[in-house]
Amino acid sequence: MSNLQIAEQLVVSEHTLKTHVSNVFHKLGLRDRVHAVIYAYERGIVKPADH
Repeated sequence: MSNLQIAEQLVVSEHTLKTHVSNVFHKLGLRDRVHAVIYAYERGIVKPADH
């Protein structure tokens, strides 16, 4: 989902969402969403979809 789509789902501004995402990345030592996905897979937070 885009930042705007996520913000709309959470009923916050896109700017607020970007701030929250940036804070999470900083706290976890991540650079971007790709690294967040890798982080989540490595820790078993998400699993690959069964095909």
